Amino acid sequence: MGNNREPAAVSESPLDVAVAGHILNERVVFPDRVLYPVLGSPAAYSSICLARLGRRVGVVTRLGRDFPLDLLKAFERAGVRRDGIRWGARSTNNELVYHRDGRKSIRYLSRAENIEYSDFPEAYRSTRLIYVCPMDREVRPQTIERLRSHGHCLVVDLGGFGGATSAEHPQNKDGAEVKEICPLFDIVKASSEDLEYILGAGRQQFVEVARQLQDWGAGAVVVTLGKDGAYVVKGQESKLLPAYLTDEASVLDQTGAGDCFSAGFLSEYVASGDPFGAAVYGNAVTSFVIERTGGASAERMPNQEEADRRAQELLVRQGIAPIR
Repeated sequence: MGNNREPAAVSESPLDVAVAGHILNERVVFPDRVLYPVLGSPAAYSSICLARLGRRVGVVTRLGRDFPLDLLKAFERAGVRRDGIRWGARSTNNELVYHRDGRKSIRYLSRAENIEYSDFPEAYRSTRLIYVCPMDREVRPQTIERLRSHGHCLVVDLGGFGGATSAEHPQNKDGAEVKEICPLFDIVKASSEDLEYILGAGRQQFVEVARQLQDWGAGAVVVTLGKDGAYVVKGQESKLLPAYLTDEASVLDQTGAGDCFSAGFLSEYVASGDPFGAAVYGNAVTSFVIERTGGASAERMPNQEEADRRAQELLVRQGIAPIR
């Protein structure tokens, strides 16, 4: 691509959420076809979804001259700020393989540089919330500690700290890596798959594991359970919040579902500060995403009106007071 770079989009409005993590130029290999290039990563899905939900969001990432600029148009269409994109020698390129037996595996072909504190634009440092969602440990504890010193609300996805998107998973399953970072975050989010990779925890052990993460210093813990919804614990209060029931015939594509749950959760959390209501909202957003396909695109994500309506349906079913 030479030195051709997308011009930064700059806005003076303060952000609601800054999203930090590598963006992928991804090759997706199915048993019967290959898709390439594909925009991927938690940072891509969650920031685009947040923008569609009406939040002011900016992405902080590292890219190289090899990155296809056409993939960045998805951020422009959604309204994601891109002045946190830093250009370096190389991008993160990967191959995601869906095997016939239902397994999936990820292989990194190249990696961008780590995301440093200095990569956050000055305007982003006054944001209300920072969401750290690395692919594979590219946001280091030292960087997180510096962000923490500014008093931000910090939320993390453990998938990139030994979980499902990490190239290497802990061998001894003692949680040493996440034990170090839990005290740095107001909210720790993980999928049941992440917790199996990191701690060797079975799917039914989410209650015990969530309490363990809280004991290690997490302010609140959110464990996503796919079709079973999400489990949230804060202080002495905990709730299992069911997913929005979608007819199996309506499920078209589950890629990015967990990242869009995070977007819905964060969108509501910055408004209410209530992790339980935020998880309900995340479940509502996820239900739209799995009913549609099209990758990390604005067209696939629900808008705020759609998400609000379905979240209220969920709350009525569960006998919970309406959001906002």
